Amino acid sequence: MRDKITEAVIEDLKLRSERGIKKYNTTLSENNKDDFMNHLYEELLDAAQYCKKEMSIIPALQELICRFPNDQELGAIVREFFKK
Repeated sequence: MRDKITEAVIEDLKLRSERGIKKYNTTLSENNKDDFMNHLYEELLDAAQYCKKEMSIIPALQELICRFPNDQELGAIVREFFKK
């Protein structure tokens, strides 16, 4: 049995490591200079903001689903809502 989600996370970690090595010319295990607790704290603050942003979209989508029961019309509205 294979867990595709775990495998995807492992692949993301490998790619992130490669990017970090190229960018900083060191590995995480070799780097003893950075303030990793502060980095972690800042990343967690960013993550909380990203999560809150995504959570704020859910009620808007639920409201659109209630207002537009026709799937085709709903699809057009949702596409417009998320248009870049």
